[in-house]
Amino acid sequence: MKIAIIGYGKMGHAIERIARDRGHEIVAVIDAGNVADMDGDAFASAEAAIEFTTPSTAPANILKAASRGVPVVCGSTGWNDRRAEVESGVIAAGGSLLASSNFSIGVNVFNVISRRLAAIMSHLPQYKPSMTEVHHIHKLDHPSGTAITLAEGIMAEDKGITSWTDAGIVHADSPDMPSEARAASEAMDNTHASSLPILSLRQGEVPGIHTINWDSPVDTITISHSAKSRDGFALGAVMAAEWLAGRKGIFTIDQMMEDLIK
Repeated sequence: MKIAIIGYGKMGHAIERIARDRGHEIVAVIDAGNVADMDGDAFASAEAAIEFTTPSTAPANILKAASRGVPVVCGSTGWNDRRAEVESGVIAAGGSLLASSNFSIGVNVFNVISRRLAAIMSHLPQYKPSMTEVHHIHKLDHPSGTAITLAEGIMAEDKGITSWTDAGIVHADSPDMPSEARAASEAMDNTHASSLPILSLRQGEVPGIHTINWDSPVDTITISHSAKSRDGFALGAVMAAEWLAGRKGIFTIDQMMEDLIK
């Protein structure tokens, strides 16, 4: 199939390599310096576009692609405040969108496991959840979109958890790390029992680690997912583009996963 790439950073390069390995043709590569190329015939010929940019640019990219008749797989996070507006625009344009905080197949399996564990814990109120997410120092938003998705899954299964709380961010390579760590620890300790605290850590070039703890007075149950590289995210995004091609409307990664595991 013909694929356009929007955002040509490290993720864009990984997507290009994996897409070619799977036999696809890259018909357009859009980055900050050539956004106008989205008006070209090459971009419009794409059967799907894969978008990994920034929270500030993703909404416009999605809407522009929809206006050109190109389905969009979006992995950018941090733009949920514009989600309704963007989805309405895609529908009005007769387009299609599959946006997810994380396209890794492993992470989505992890989310299924996490939700099942939360359903069990809903009957065991002595256990309280907390979460830590670790990413590279270039990540702009926190908590990560994946962490928020995981938290929302836990809240859906355990009605005793009614919200999630941003416990702060710690930059492991920063001189301010000790004070950041103290503030984050205090935030975790002071979180209300009905809220799930999420601590963010930024360190080196870590692709992504998400750890969920269920703590009781007598023990702790921990589940974790650790990405080895960006390739897992890139592969999942390419698979999503394959799945989305030919479909119209707004879709979720859960719908794609249901088809994959049937």
